[in-house]
Formats: sequence, structure tokens, C-alpha cells
Amino acid sequence: MKRILTTLALACMTFFAVAQNSPFGMKMEIAEVGQDDNEYSIFTYQDPDGALGYYLGVGHEFDLLRIFGDDLSSSFSLVDETALVMGETMDDAFAFLDSLLELLEEAPGTTAAFPCRLTTGADQLFAPSTAHAVVVKRFLQAKRLSFLFESGGHTAEVDLTKSAIKSLRWNLELYRKLHPNG
Repeated sequence: MKRILTTLALACMTFFAVAQNSPFGMKMEIAEVGQDDNEYSIFTYQDPDGALGYYLGVGHEFDLLRIFGDDLSSSFSLVDETALVMGETMDDAFAFLDSLLELLEEAPGTTAAFPCRLTTGADQLFAPSTAHAVVVKRFLQAKRLSFLFESGGHTAEVDLTKSAIKSLRWNLELYRKLHPNG
């Protein structure tokens, strides 16, 4: 009987935690995909003035210090990330992902500028900025979008592949089916 009550209590807590509105100044993850050392996520963010937006977080993780020992393996890493503005609605987010897929059909060397907001690492967003993307074709690899943006006083680069975009789109579709009113 204790197990049943405990399970029901945990299920209720989970339900009420998910059912809450987005808190101000905090990223609420919808979908996440990782590929190589690159991390991509779709999230919502509500500014203190109440404006809600959908964002595509593109980031690159690299190890600052890796420690190996006989019985320990540890590392300290840093993620350069920016949040591309996808729009105010979920339909805007789908249109944005579709535009990225269309951009990948262009010739290598094609460039595009995207409005973005830099991230703090504490799940908050800074003032608006611009990220630049270039369609590139790497040796023995498919075309990809190479994003360049400012992060911590230096220029960061993140590659976004077609498969990552399609995975994010599929995850967003799944999210819409599970949360039809959200």
C-alpha cells in the first residue's frame, strides 16, 4: 500500500510540475539533441515583461581540463552557446526549422544572419545579438550550417547538420502532440 501511495504522490508531483506555466527568466527545455561535441535544444523563455518566445540553443562543449587517474576520470568543460530566436509561437518554431532545412539546400558558401540572444550558463538570456550561418561542405561529410557568434569575448563556432534539425523537428512535433494547449 505504501508503494502505491508513494507512486501516486510522485506522479501527482510530476504532473503539477509539468503543468505549470513557464517561470520568468528561466529556460524551459522542449527538445534536445547532441551530436559530436555540439548540443542543440529547443526551449521557451519568458522575459520579466511577460513576452514568451521559442529559441533554438546551439552550443559547443569543450574540455578545459581533463584528469585521468587509476580510479578517477573527470573533466571540467565549458559550453559556448547562443539562442537563435525562433518566434513567439510553436508554428513560428516549425517555420524556422523548415527555413534552416531550406538553407541547407543552397550552395556551399551561402550565408544568412539570424537574430539571437547570448546565454549566461545560468539558463538566462542576455540582450539581442546576431549569429551568422554559412552553408559548408566538409570533406567526406554532408552539408551543414556553421554558426558563428560571440561568446565570452571570443568567436564561437557550432555546426548544425540536417539530421540534427530533423531530430529537433520530430521532437517538437512529439511535444505538440503531448501538450496540445501549450
